[in-house]
Amino acid sequence: MRELRSFRDVIENQFFSVIESAINEYVSDNLGRLDLRSYRVQQAEEFFVSDLHIKRVDVSDAPGEGIRFDVIVEADMEVAETMLRDREIDEVSEWFRISCRGSLHNGLHDLEITNINTYNREASGGIGRLTDHLVPVIAKEQFDAVASEFLEGCGLGQFTTDPMPIPVQEVAERMGLTIRETRLSRHLTIFGAMVFNDCEIEYYNASNRAYEPMSVKRGTILIDPNIYFMRSLGCLNNTVIHECIHWFKHRKYHELVRMYDDDAARISCQVDECNRYYQSANWTPEDWMEWHANGIAPRVLMPKEAAIKKIEELIKQHELLLGVANRLAIMEGVLFELADFFEVSRQAAKIRMLDLGYMDVEGVATYIDDHYISNYAFAADSKNRNQTFSISLSDSFFEYFNNAEFRQLIDSGNFAYIDGHHVINDPKYVVHSSLGGIDLTDYAKLHVDECCIRFDLKYNPASAADIVVYLDSIEFRKAIPGYNRVPMFNPDGHNLDVLQRSEKLKKFHDEYVAEGSFLEQPTLNFAQTAWAHIERLAIAPKEFCNRTLLSEKTYERLRNNDIPNPNLQTVMQICVGFNLGGVLGEQLLELAGYKLTPQQLAYKKILHSFSEHSIFECDEVLTALGIPSILPKQYRTVV
Repeated sequence: MRELRSFRDVIENQFFSVIESAINEYVSDNLGRLDLRSYRVQQAEEFFVSDLHIKRVDVSDAPGEGIRFDVIVEADMEVAETMLRDREIDEVSEWFRISCRGSLHNGLHDLEITNINTYNREASGGIGRLTDHLVPVIAKEQFDAVASEFLEGCGLGQFTTDPMPIPVQEVAERMGLTIRETRLSRHLTIFGAMVFNDCEIEYYNASNRAYEPMSVKRGTILIDPNIYFMRSLGCLNNTVIHECIHWFKHRKYHELVRMYDDDAARISCQVDECNRYYQSANWTPEDWMEWHANGIAPRVLMPKEAAIKKIEELIKQHELLLGVANRLAIMEGVLFELADFFEVSRQAAKIRMLDLGYMDVEGVATYIDDHYISNYAFAADSKNRNQTFSISLSDSFFEYFNNAEFRQLIDSGNFAYIDGHHVINDPKYVVHSSLGGIDLTDYAKLHVDECCIRFDLKYNPASAADIVVYLDSIEFRKAIPGYNRVPMFNPDGHNLDVLQRSEKLKKFHDEYVAEGSFLEQPTLNFAQTAWAHIERLAIAPKEFCNRTLLSEKTYERLRNNDIPNPNLQTVMQICVGFNLGGVLGEQLLELAGYKLTPQQLAYKKILHSFSEHSIFECDEVLTALGIPSILPKQYRTVV
C-alpha cells in the first residue's frame, strides 16, 4: 500500500498561495495592532512575509459535502521601522489561525476563509473533529450518540426510543443508496462493499469460475447473495447498516484519496497483520473506519434506549414463566428473543447486552469449536471483560505447546477439558454418563469461577484485521472477521487457587481410595493395623516420634505386634500423628477396644475434621472443650 497523504498536504500543495495572500492582507490591515516587536524594531511600520510554514490543519466535519478547517501557520517576516531618520530592519515570527470552509466532492471547492487571527493555542476541534486523513475521531463511548445521530438523520428518530426492528432497506433508500447483489469473492470471504465513486470492480462469476469486470455507480451497496444461506437475516442487516455507516461517516476520507491519486485504477490496502488491532497507535485510517462501522452498526440496529426497554420487558416475561432463580434459562430466552425481535444475529444481540451491562448473558450461547457450548455462570467479580473461562480446543493446544506453566498444570492430570472449559477433574464438577460421555455437573455450570481455569484475552499478532480496501472507491468488509483475540494462560491468583483446590480434591480422593483398599484388608489387631499404616505412609522411627510424641520403643513394639491393650491417649496420639481422619481413625479406636463415650465425641470430631493439624493444635482444641489432654505429661502446659 502506498503511503497515504494528508489533508494538510492538499492544502499546502493546492491552496498555499490562497493562504499566503490571506496572511499578507490580514497583516497589512492589522499592522498597527499586531505585536511584531523585536530587539531592533519596537513598532513595525512595514513588513514582508519571507516564508510560510503550515504547521497543521485542524479539520471538523460539516453537513453533507461540507468541511470546516483551521490552518495553523507560522509566518517568517521582515519588519522595518524608521526612527530619527534611521531605518531599522529585523526578522520576527508570528503564528496565525486561518479558519476556512469548503465543499468536498471531486476535489475541494468553494473554499472560503471565514476568519483570520493570531494563534493563541486554544483548543481545536471537539465534536465532529476529523483526523488529518479526514477520518472522524469517535470514541467508543460516543458510538450510541452517533447511532442516534444516524437514525435522526434518516428521519427515523422514533426508533431510538420505541422498540422496533430497523427497516434496513428503507434506511438505505433514505440515504440515497442502492443495494445491488453480486458474488464478491470466490471463497465467500466478502459479504459487502460500499462504492464511494463511479468505478469498475471485479466480481466473481461462478458460472465461468473467474473474476470479471463490472461497472458500479457511486452510492451502491454491494451484497453477496450467498449471505442469505451462509449466515442469517441478522448478518445481512448488519452488513447493510455497516456499509451505510461507512457512507455516513467516511465519504470524506475517500474524497481525499481521490484528490491526490486521481489516476490510480486501484489502491491495494491489505492491512498489515502484525501489531495492528491491539495497538491503536499503529492503526491505519482503514482500521479506524472499520472499527467505527463494526461498533456503530449494532447500535443502530439495537438503539440503547429501545434495546433496554425490550430487554427489561423480556426479562419480566421470562421471570414469570421460569421463576427468578433460573437466571441462565432466563437470559438465554431473552437473548434469543431479542435477536429475533431486532432481526440481528444472536452473537450481535449478546454483545449488545454485554455493552448495556447485562453481564449474566456472557455465559449464554457461547460458540466454540463450531458449536454452542452449555450455558454457564460465574460470580460477577471473578473476571473482567478481558478474561474468559472458555477456550477452544485449538487455542488450548496452542497454549499447551507455547506456555510451559500451562503445560505443567495440564500435565498434573488434575483437569479435564469439557465443553470449552478446563475444569477440575472431580465428581463435584465432572459427571460421567452410562454411555461413556463426560459433562460438567449442574453445580459446575453455575460456578465455573470455582472450578475452571481462567484465561486472559490477548490480541493475536497473527490475526488478520477485518478490513480490505479494493480500488480507490470501495471499502470491502470481510465475511469472516479476523481472529483478533485469543485466550492465554496467566498463573494469577485465581488460577493458583483453582490449582490448589484441585490438589486438595485429588489428595482427598487418593486418600479415600487408599482408605477403602485398607479397610478391605483381612482383619488385623490394633498393633498390626497401626504398623500397616506406618508402612503405607513410610514413617521412619524418628518421624514417628516427632509426629506422635511416642517413643522409639513404642515404634518397635508396634513392629513386633506387642501392644495388646493400648491406652486411649496412645491411640489418639497415633491417629492424630498419622492424620488418620474419618473411618480409619475410628477403625483404629475400635481395634484398641474403645467405643467413644458422649464425652469423648470430641475425639471423633478431631479425627473427622481436624486431623490435618498438628497434635499440639488438636490438644488445644480438646482441652478448651474440657476434654482430657492427649499429650504426654511432659508436654502439657502447667497453669
